[in-house]
This record gives sequence, C-alpha cells and structure tokens, in this order.
Amino acid sequence: MKTLKKTLKWIGIILLVLAGIGFTLYAIYLRPVLKKMEATSVVKYDKELTLVLGGGGNSGILVSDSLVIVIDTKMGDAAEELYKMVKELAGNKPILVIDTHDHSDHIGGNKFYTGQTILAGGNYTKEIWLEEASEESLPNQWLKDRMDIKMGDDTVTVFNLARKVHTASDVVVYLHKRKMLFAGDVVLNKQVPALVSHAADPDGYMKAFDLLTKQFDIQTVVPGHGPVGGIEVIDNFRQYFVDMQTAANDDSKKEELIAKYSDWTQVPMIMSPGATIGVLKKKALSK
Repeated sequence: MKTLKKTLKWIGIILLVLAGIGFTLYAIYLRPVLKKMEATSVVKYDKELTLVLGGGGNSGILVSDSLVIVIDTKMGDAAEELYKMVKELAGNKPILVIDTHDHSDHIGGNKFYTGQTILAGGNYTKEIWLEEASEESLPNQWLKDRMDIKMGDDTVTVFNLARKVHTASDVVVYLHKRKMLFAGDVVLNKQVPALVSHAADPDGYMKAFDLLTKQFDIQTVVPGHGPVGGIEVIDNFRQYFVDMQTAANDDSKKEELIAKYSDWTQVPMIMSPGATIGVLKKKALSK
C-alpha cells in the first residue's frame, strides 16, 4: 500500500512538472506565434478584391455583380469580423466560401455562412474532415478536379491538387487577370510548415510547386500565412524543403541549414526545421 501511495505521489509530481514544462513552452514559443496569427490587416487590392491577412489563414474577398467569393474564413474573433465585412460587401448576393483545407485557422468561420455554398477539396470524405475539424465547419460541396468561375472581367480557377500535400485535399485559387494565387498552406512566406497532419507529405509539396508553376502564370502569391509576395515566395518555400532534405541526409550540414531559417516564424517540435528533418528521416526509413 505504501509503495502504491509513493508511486502515485511521484506520478503526480511528474505530471505537474510536465504541465509546467508545457505551460512554459506555450508562454515562450506558441503564444507569441498565436498572437501574431490573430493580428489582422485589411488590404483593398482593387475595387473588387479585398485581402484580409492574418487572423488565422490569409483570406480573400472577391465581389462581382452576381456573386461574392470568400477564400478561407479564419478563426476566433477574426472569423466573425471577416463575416461582417463579407455581409456588408455582399448585400443580397449569394456567397461562395472556398476552404483551402480543413484546419481550424482557415475554416473557423464556416459556421457563419449558413445557407451558402461551402466548397472544399474532393479527396476529403466527411469522416476525414471530422478527424481535423468540427461538424459545424463541414462543407456542403466537394471539388474533384477544378472549377472555373467568371467574376467580372476576371476568371477564377478553383483547383484541387488531388494529392497529399499539407493535408489530404488542398485547394488553391487562381485569379487569371490578376495572375494571383491564393495558395493556402501549400505555400507559406517566412514561416516553417507544421507537418502535423497524418496526410502531410514533403514529396507532395515539391510536386505541388512544380504543378502550380507550370499550370498558372503566377505574379502574386497570397500564402496561407505570412506577407503577400511574388513568385519568389514559392521559390523560397521550395528551397526550404530542399535544404531540410539535405540536412536529413547529411548531419554535418544540419546546423548550418537550420540557422538559415532562424528568422522564419517557428515553434519547437511543431513548426521547426528540426521537426521537418524528423519527418523526412522517418519517411526515408519507411521506404
């Protein structure tokens, strides 16, 4: 009995220590990243297009005479603020919500768009979606391949990558006249990817970069997170994966290559070069 009490006491102490470590990691690393993600800025790109950056994933609102398209609905308070903005711009026009993927920082506002079309990649099933997201965020339309929509004098292509990249079914949105790509988390700008989804695949990222740059004439990239930029945003993100693969193959280069990305937003063990290298090494062992 004494042994059991002593064991339980030590288990309690260990759990308290682990909780303390977890809180410390949250306070030092994760909280600043979440604060950064929660901050929003509104950019009136042109008369029809508004970019709403931060507050979760970067979002876009595109308005025509007959339809309003919303690309990603954010999370938390930012999701509700985005919805208010959309409703003001839309009036009585129908709204098409496009979810680039099923992570809560991109779809947290889906629940506000009742009665509207919510579109996501067709490689998801309801069961796969609910592994990552809530029932209230569930789309009501699934895209198997691509959809082209005329919006004023521009054409919008919604394109299902149809392979595992960041998640099981990432979607991107391309505005032809503006030569602008909304990439979701397939492309980030100065932020280390979180390869936490069971479907996340570094090889899928590399194939997606090749496909997108061949498929579309891209001049402006709206990444899933980080500032808007040019085609160099894709080039830089591609180089990150090349460098991490080199580091995974050659430990002598690991320190130098990790240091190269010290100014990128990251969280230890979740969104870090070390975590990416770990995924790549695990993948190599499974082949």
